[in-house]
Amino acid sequence: MNLRSIIFITTLFSFTSLSVESNAYQEMEVTNGGSIQGKVVLTGEMPYPRVYHLILFPNIDMCSEVDTDDEMNRVLDDFKISEDGGLKDVVITLEHVEAGKPFNKKPILIDSKDCKFTPDVNAVRQGEAFRVTNLDAVMHNSQVYQAERGKIIQNLPVPPEGVTNGKVTFQKKFKIFQMICGMHEFMQTWGYRVQNPYYFVTKLGGEFKIDNIPPGDYVLNAWHYLIKPQSQRIHIAKNGTIDVNFEFNADKIVRPLYETIKSGRIKKDAVYPGSAKGRELGR
Repeated sequence: MNLRSIIFITTLFSFTSLSVESNAYQEMEVTNGGSIQGKVVLTGEMPYPRVYHLILFPNIDMCSEVDTDDEMNRVLDDFKISEDGGLKDVVITLEHVEAGKPFNKKPILIDSKDCKFTPDVNAVRQGEAFRVTNLDAVMHNSQVYQAERGKIIQNLPVPPEGVTNGKVTFQKKFKIFQMICGMHEFMQTWGYRVQNPYYFVTKLGGEFKIDNIPPGDYVLNAWHYLIKPQSQRIHIAKNGTIDVNFEFNADKIVRPLYETIKSGRIKKDAVYPGSAKGRELGR
């Protein structure tokens, strides 16, 4: 397969053709639109980070440049919070919006540097193309999981200091995909499906705001890749603004399925406390 060819990633959701997806949301001029604002916080005891021994993986010199503790472990801090508990990388989505403001979504651009994918989380539109730019001088063999099934569905080779393009096609009722490097298992990035432009990915601090919403009744969702999602029913009045907050319990995290299967490629033992960084953070 040509490394620069478009690779179709079969992931997740009930619309099996792009024509159906494109008709699901219509752009129009919004009059008397309202807004939602709020914050996502994490409560309870901070979960331990996931820890991977770098000695077990190739390219240890390059991979130890970032997110590495004193014991030469790559540390994945999945929960990034501000001092007041505001949670980063939560995708806020609004359901049942049939028509509204333009769907001018920013493209998905994933970088690979120092054996790390960034960003950690992407909002993904049905049929959307994406680009992976490898800034490392080694190849990364990225494997795409259908997260709800814990199953590899595609390999996505990324050549050294090269670029690979792909395209996401959601099928059935699945919404989530995860990309992991087959050579460096700690290289991980997540994607969550959005159906309209009324979404927000939280930064450090957990605040979000969605505006220019047509008046009506909706369902507001909050999704983090390791916690059960939450939903709230809301009403948007003409020219109104409502405050909606979400609180996640750190005691109810859900590890990816492939990390809980003893016979899987990524062992359950990859999840354990004890890194220097974890102790410094009071975990």
